[in-house]
Amino acid sequence: MTRVLLLLAPALAGGLVIGASAPAAAQRTPIFRTETGGPTLTIAARAPTGVQPKSVNLSPDGRSVVVCNFGRPDVDNVFVYDSETLEQTGRVSFPGNAVESAFSPDGATLYVSNFRRNVVEVIDFAAREVRAEIEVGTNPKTIAVSADGATLYVANYFDSSVSVVDVEAGREVRRLRTGSRPRGMGVLHDGTLLVAAFHGDTLHAFAPGASEEREALEVCRYPRDVLPTPDGRAFYMTCSLGHIGFYRPGDGGRPFGVASTGRNPRSIGLSGDGRWLGVANFTSSDVTLIDTQEHTHRRVRVPGASRIVGLAVHPGPGIRVYATSWDTNEVILLRGDVPDA
Repeated sequence: MTRVLLLLAPALAGGLVIGASAPAAAQRTPIFRTETGGPTLTIAARAPTGVQPKSVNLSPDGRSVVVCNFGRPDVDNVFVYDSETLEQTGRVSFPGNAVESAFSPDGATLYVSNFRRNVVEVIDFAAREVRAEIEVGTNPKTIAVSADGATLYVANYFDSSVSVVDVEAGREVRRLRTGSRPRGMGVLHDGTLLVAAFHGDTLHAFAPGASEEREALEVCRYPRDVLPTPDGRAFYMTCSLGHIGFYRPGDGGRPFGVASTGRNPRSIGLSGDGRWLGVANFTSSDVTLIDTQEHTHRRVRVPGASRIVGLAVHPGPGIRVYATSWDTNEVILLRGDVPDA
């Protein structure tokens, strides 16, 4: 296992400090910082959700929006909406609390983490029915799916671990140890699993099929969400003190870019072409839209929203951002004007 100390705070002041342990050993690596600019977003639709909508997700075909309602257990756990109009098209109920969701690559199956009952709900998406449950660790949260759909990775928030689930067998086959409060996860093009330990200030990397981590990178304070690019060759990570980093594997955990966000950035989403990156800012109750091509960012107010927690970006064309408001129990669709090519 390799450990690298990565301090992101100095990056916002113009450089990135890398060092073993002593400040004297530190050296600076230039990175780019996004500038204020790019398209803005306007509210196109909003719809009521269940209590405390924790997360929002899009089906692979971009037609359906899925919201997991955390705050009212045992009923109305998942709401489904039309992605164009936010008209509700279905709902799923089961015992427990829904937290996060992930689709199988073909969109036929929706996986939902059940925080209270320590299982993953396996849902027939067309029928809107639970067809199985898979036991995992304590308080499961984020779910990542391998490219072939054969493996689920489930972050067990209070168990400092990730459950590795064989989809065909319908069971956990091994458990990976992580730092405290694993939250964000992503799978790279080569099958490498990345796990951000929120209270461990650490990003863990696991090779495909491994039982132990390949390396652990001590990153920013409170790393939260991890999202690979569409080709799986780079990734983004939110740091809860107010920025998002752009990373490439093999760079020793050093970001090659940093973008400012609002206060307490949480969930992130990416358009299908990889250009538009959205960030949910929980404490400032707004959304940041980042142009990864032109290296700009813009914070967008969302009138009436309070504590934006979940966010997803439509694969395209166009710019469509979906955000959930924790306190006002609603999902909001924001549209942006795509700049001329």
